[in-house]
Amino acid sequence: MLNEKAVSRKQQRFFGMVRAAQKGEMENPPPEISKVAATTSMSSVKKFAKTKHKGLPEKKKIEEEIKTNRRISFPEMQKRIRDAEERRRNQKKESEKLYIDIKRKGIKFYDKKGTGRIKKGKKVYD
Repeated sequence: MLNEKAVSRKQQRFFGMVRAAQKGEMENPPPEISKVAATTSMSSVKKFAKTKHKGLPEKKKIEEEIKTNRRISFPEMQKRIRDAEERRRNQKKESEKLYIDIKRKGIKFYDKKGTGRIKKGKKVYD
């Protein structure tokens, strides 16, 4: 984990429970805690769990929560729609280019002998 320090009291408590589950002190831990306990190293969990509460918020504010409270003006909404349509058109063009490239040249592969393409069911090396 990058930070190695809890950013909220809730996160610190959660990692305290994860640490207890890793040490075997917690009977029947919830699935969320079991999953994190299995995938996170004990040293990382220990660093998160030992974070001091002083100065930490109860819960970290998420940027999305702040954004949802803001009203969007009509011109800004139109701009977002145009941008999304443009992105979709570009994705479609790229997809079509890739499809045509695969149809013409075949599918790329790599094996012990080298690189090549599969054309009409046969391997053709470069």
